[in-house]
Amino acid sequence: MTKYIPNTLTSLNLICGVLSILFVMSDQPVVAAYFIFIAAFFDFTDGFAARLLNAYSDLGKQLDSLADLISFGVAPGMILLYEILDAGNLSLQNISGRNLSSAQLVLLSAPFFIILASAFRLAKFNIDTEQTSEFHGLPTPASGLFFASIPLVRNSDNFFSGNALVNEPVFLLAFSVLFSFLMVSNIPMFSLKIKNIKDPENTPVFILLTISVILLVMFSLKAVFAIIILYIFISLFLLLLPKRALK
Repeated sequence: MTKYIPNTLTSLNLICGVLSILFVMSDQPVVAAYFIFIAAFFDFTDGFAARLLNAYSDLGKQLDSLADLISFGVAPGMILLYEILDAGNLSLQNISGRNLSSAQLVLLSAPFFIILASAFRLAKFNIDTEQTSEFHGLPTPASGLFFASIPLVRNSDNFFSGNALVNEPVFLLAFSVLFSFLMVSNIPMFSLKIKNIKDPENTPVFILLTISVILLVMFSLKAVFAIIILYIFISLFLLLLPKRALK
């Protein structure tokens, strides 16, 4: 029976992604965001359970990617679409291709960048055997959590400069283009897996985790917005250090 536990957790990840989509379609983006965070919990625990129980399978690997595409690709894309419409004082009920400007059409294409890049990133990960100690490109869950945090930031009082950024549709578009590029790129991004606690290569992980705990205590889940940006900046900074190059 234990061999079914990882796939059960993955299925719960998928269900949370679907529920997120349903809630954002019901004009409840904050609730939709929380379901993506719950999906991330199940995404972490299914891998942990598979390692603990030695219950790896090709089926589980494919199911995990399909679940991640829904929970961290499609669902965040729907949230992004909702937030762009809201920030631009638009609604799906009141727009059509005929009355949209070229700029608005470009803005509304932003969620598709995220969904397509997420699909490509997950497909590439499935056939890449080298992404064990580090990732090549931004992991899809990191992108999904970033866009899930946007409704929380938009509904909070002055969270750093995040409020100003996420209340402008053009910045939301810029984020979608940037994160889509990072996902499909081969830029090395460090993994949060810790194999040897004394290994100096784990220093970036400890730095990120320490700052993340502080930010989460201070700002709750809306801190994820800043944490993902910090993760990207640390990864890019590591490129400047010796013995680290693009693959």
